[in-house]
Amino acid sequence: MENTKSAVIKSVLLVVFGALVVLGLFLLFTRNKTSNEEKYDLTVVDQITTTNLEKNYPANPRKVVDMYANIMKVLYKETYTDDQQQKMLEVLAGIMDDELLANQSNFYQSMKNEVKTKRDEDYSIPSYQVQSREPEVVTVDGRKMCNVDCYFNLRKGTSSQGLYYMFILRQDDSGKWKILGWSEVSN
Repeated sequence: MENTKSAVIKSVLLVVFGALVVLGLFLLFTRNKTSNEEKYDLTVVDQITTTNLEKNYPANPRKVVDMYANIMKVLYKETYTDDQQQKMLEVLAGIMDDELLANQSNFYQSMKNEVKTKRDEDYSIPSYQVQSREPEVVTVDGRKMCNVDCYFNLRKGTSSQGLYYMFILRQDDSGKWKILGWSEVSN
């Protein structure tokens, strides 16, 4: 009888010990899994500064204008460091036509000055809308070009106004659409 009691006690202890080992391993693996997979949500600034135009260039002229408008929206209102601003301006320069950049005496400094002025005067772009229709593509001097309209809701303090801009885009030698220029369109 004592051997039977002893065997039952040993069996119960082994089952409890086995359960503790399994539970301990489960906790160890699940705890490490969650701490190693820290979740990090990219801010709108991070989304722009981590953009790699070599791998993910906008697919069409409307998306190029959308990228431009989004970057300007972020530059006018969001909080960022000087380094982040420089990276955003580099992405912006990456969607500009070489001819446009060549005609700028200092693209980066002029953009920094414009952004600083707009921020100091409490301007922001709460929303914008790129035209939904496909632009008409024409060939000028052997290069494809098109126009894309974009509506900006520009706010200064508590008042806002709508502005329409027409962006002129030209396809470069590698087939990427680049912004050649833009002008305000009266509506």
